[in-house]
Amino acid sequence: MAELAPLVGRDDERRLLVDALTRCRAGQGGVVLVSGEAGVGKTRLVSEVLGRWDGDVLAATATPGGAPYDVLDSALACAVGARRQDRDTDAARVVTEALRATTRIRPTVVVLEDLHLADAASMEVLVALAQAPPSELLVLGIYRSDGLPRSSPIRVLRTELRRARRLVDVALRTLTEAQTGELLADLLGTSPSARLVEVVHGRTEGLPFFVEELVWALRDAGCLTERAGAVELDEGAGLPLPESVTDAVLSRTAQLRADHGAAVQCAVALGVRVDLPALAELAGPAEADRLIDEGLLVELDGGLAVFRHALVREALYRSIPWSRRRALHHDVAELLTDHGAPPAVVAEHWLDAHEPAKARPLLVAAAEALCATHAYRDAADLAHRALALWPDGDDPAGRLTVLEGLGECAERSADPRTAAEVWAEVAEGCRGTDVGRAALAHRRAANAAELAGDLSRTAAERASAAEAFEQAARPAEAAEQRLALCAQLRSAGRLSEALHESVAATGAARRAARRDLEAHALVLEGAVRAALGGGQRAVQFARAGLELAVSEQVTGLAAEAQYGLAEALEYAADYAGAVHAYESAYELCRADGLEEFAAICFVCMSPAARLMGEWDRTLTVCADVLADDGVTTMARRVAEEESGLIAVLRGERRGMRGPLRRAADFGRAQGIFGLEVGATWGLAMAADLDGDADTAVTTARRLMERCRDTEECHYALPALRWAATFLAAQGDAAGVAACHRMTADKATRNGSSKVLSALAHVGGELAAVDGDAAAARASFGRSVELLADITAPYEEAHARLRVGQLCAVLGDRAAAVPAISSAYRTARRLLARPLARRCATALAELGEPVEQRLGRLAARGMEPNGLTRREAEVLQRLAHGRTNREIAGELFLSTRTVDMHVRNVFSKLDCSSRAAAVRRAVQRGLIAVR
Repeated sequence: MAELAPLVGRDDERRLLVDALTRCRAGQGGVVLVSGEAGVGKTRLVSEVLGRWDGDVLAATATPGGAPYDVLDSALACAVGARRQDRDTDAARVVTEALRATTRIRPTVVVLEDLHLADAASMEVLVALAQAPPSELLVLGIYRSDGLPRSSPIRVLRTELRRARRLVDVALRTLTEAQTGELLADLLGTSPSARLVEVVHGRTEGLPFFVEELVWALRDAGCLTERAGAVELDEGAGLPLPESVTDAVLSRTAQLRADHGAAVQCAVALGVRVDLPALAELAGPAEADRLIDEGLLVELDGGLAVFRHALVREALYRSIPWSRRRALHHDVAELLTDHGAPPAVVAEHWLDAHEPAKARPLLVAAAEALCATHAYRDAADLAHRALALWPDGDDPAGRLTVLEGLGECAERSADPRTAAEVWAEVAEGCRGTDVGRAALAHRRAANAAELAGDLSRTAAERASAAEAFEQAARPAEAAEQRLALCAQLRSAGRLSEALHESVAATGAARRAARRDLEAHALVLEGAVRAALGGGQRAVQFARAGLELAVSEQVTGLAAEAQYGLAEALEYAADYAGAVHAYESAYELCRADGLEEFAAICFVCMSPAARLMGEWDRTLTVCADVLADDGVTTMARRVAEEESGLIAVLRGERRGMRGPLRRAADFGRAQGIFGLEVGATWGLAMAADLDGDADTAVTTARRLMERCRDTEECHYALPALRWAATFLAAQGDAAGVAACHRMTADKATRNGSSKVLSALAHVGGELAAVDGDAAAARASFGRSVELLADITAPYEEAHARLRVGQLCAVLGDRAAAVPAISSAYRTARRLLARPLARRCATALAELGEPVEQRLGRLAARGMEPNGLTRREAEVLQRLAHGRTNREIAGELFLSTRTVDMHVRNVFSKLDCSSRAAAVRRAVQRGLIAVR
């Protein structure tokens, strides 16, 4: 080994590594990274710390172009004396288990040098080791942090470790000026002058390797002299100070290059790790020995050598003229080919020799070999590089084969975005020659795009796949793609397109004589037709599909069909029937062991239960789903949306915004319109209840924008009813008009009673803001009439309240009072407190005795935010800083009673502290603080 430079200024970093070794010895192993720019002293630090380690040490250095897991294999060879040979098995598992086995005898440290050059497959093993570390195995990964490309596997490693909260990166910085002076003193064996320290630090910026090279270059050139016990620069020396690391290295190696220049160039061209037999063949055995004797190369086991520092090689490489470099790499490539070197290594030399035609097939071969050992990221990288070298029009069939291999690797390395792009390119390349192959590629592109969250590309690729399968006379596969596309389009509210696909899927399934696919298609067609306003006639399609599914006796098919029937019934406003069908689908799933789908069936009954007014049942369903840690994200988000929406409808906002935002974001990302719009409606209502009109208006407008861009009515209508009433209360006539236009547009395509009822409700608000109270009352009355055959109590109560309010405006007190009273009773049954409060307030504004008409609870609910007179008195004293005991004394109450009133105030104001309650009360004008 070359003599190591002194270690200075690394106390904190040394302590971190010593702590990691201590934890390893105590059975808490893991992965620790040591990073910094080249020449900062990473290896020196690790060597110093391991000098006192009494366990085993396995060491290896990564090199570019090596085999997958090569650096880990090399480390294992230190322990078992031979490399892993079973490369055709699950290589990652074998390597991981082998590393774990090393700790069974003694605590072990594995040092991986130049980790930035390692393959992605090795990084995946390190991630696995970090997430479930062997008790007494510590991996120290040393890497250069300067110049890392975005695609570097080390970046992926850091990201995965950070995500798992396992990232420990000991980052080394350059030295301060004082530390540079300390290093100079150690190197020179005596004190440097202040001027020498200043000049050297300024030139090297505290990079230890540069400091060392600069000192030796100055010493060898006779530029240093000693005066008064300190080493100083000799002002009479003719050699200028080197400006860079390259200059310093070239200055120090000037004589060696003059005497053995050809050998030095050959060694440099061979790469980071020098194959000594190859060097001997290129430059002669004596020359190879001379480079080792001179300390330029450090000999390792196995006929290999490395430069004493990577920066030395880099500096020497840059000094070789480009034409000479190309010639050297050409000679090295031919020699390594004769020696049977790995294809990737030889390919790099052909690339450096500017002969891409010779590199390309080697890159392809290397990619195939990597894929065979499950090193998919590395294989994909080489395939990308090979394709970038492919001349236009040259061997298109071969290029398609490489593209398909790249698509496979991208899929298996969890890179769906790249996979989608590659498979789409494969499909385009096959279109004119092999339509079946193109269909398969389109299908894989669609699957990958769906995983990547690119829903527009998913739809386009599924449509292309279906078309190609039809052309290839493969109707069953065409039907499958159309069914998947139909489901996606329906979720996004693109109902007309979804209907087209479902009808086409039915035809394809019949041509394929696939009754299971036909059943699925009929059920989907029924659900879509019902969503478009087809009513019970549409439901018959779904029932026919269910009957066909049951007759096929295929596991899970009946459950899926029952679920589809439930959706059709829900869209047709038969909410009771929908809930029953969802329950039946749930039971069928449980019987078939389909637990994930069972959870979806279970939670999806909650919107139907909510719409029919069974809010407590909905909350019970949602609570059961949220209590189950094993449910899918989809089921959890639906439960959060439904429970959050009901909570806000009941006036309870505390803790609801987070779940509602998660549900809205998930629905938007996954293209699930109903989930997104329901959660957004809940957020808008919560802002309104908080008195945050600006946020409520902004959210309501965002809600309307989403409803405008879709044919979907079922989930949009309740939200649009509320938005119209809310915007009318804000005096936003333009907003109400916009809401009316989009509701009218939906009614032109869907003439069901629930759509027409919503149109009448929104039309009533438009007439009201225009000042036509008579037309408004008539519209709201029509809205109530159209709900007569639909169990939708909240919407009906909402419309009845508006009927009563408009009757009051017109002076028809006899009609106003019963309409408002009826709305209140429904709202009270639902525990919809904000709506109930509005009803009670409307009666009070008519001069009616609220307590007599509606009861004591209604009168109490009219008070600001539902506060009783006593609670308001307590709140006023809280604002003046009184304690509960002091309030009790002033109001002649017990402290326990005051405690109860304070808790009630917190609950009603949705606060958890005195300060927050007072602040919110002041904002709402409930109290005045002087």
